[in-house]
Amino acid sequence: MRTQEEILERIEVVAQQDWIGTQRNNLIGSLNFENAKQYLKEGVTEDDWKPDSDEDVRKAAIDYMDFAWDKAINCRGLSAGRSMDHYTAWLWLLNDNDLWSDLQDYAHYGKPQLVEICDYFGLDSSTWDDGVRVNSEDEL
Repeated sequence: MRTQEEILERIEVVAQQDWIGTQRNNLIGSLNFENAKQYLKEGVTEDDWKPDSDEDVRKAAIDYMDFAWDKAINCRGLSAGRSMDHYTAWLWLLNDNDLWSDLQDYAHYGKPQLVEICDYFGLDSSTWDDGVRVNSEDEL
């Protein structure tokens, strides 16, 4: 897992392009309370806050796979793009510099990237992958 300082720096870096806040939310989730409190709703206490561990991040990424593939297969552009934002943050947190940087080259609703992510987590992408590669619903 990245250090607290690295995560805080990354939050500032992604702030410019993370218009929905997806990456920031995932990154904030891995901060300790002292560093996270500036981003939290008023009233959240240290007792309420449990930062994500590496295992929590891995579990979130694996659990999200059904949703991500559904959006990619059904050509749901914004949702498929948001899936890549989640995986960009999660893989960055897990220190996989090679794979998370590949997610920036988005095509085919993220299907090629989802195949790579499945491989990374030891998942069989054929469980979800329909093999169709289009960049527009009109191409179906």
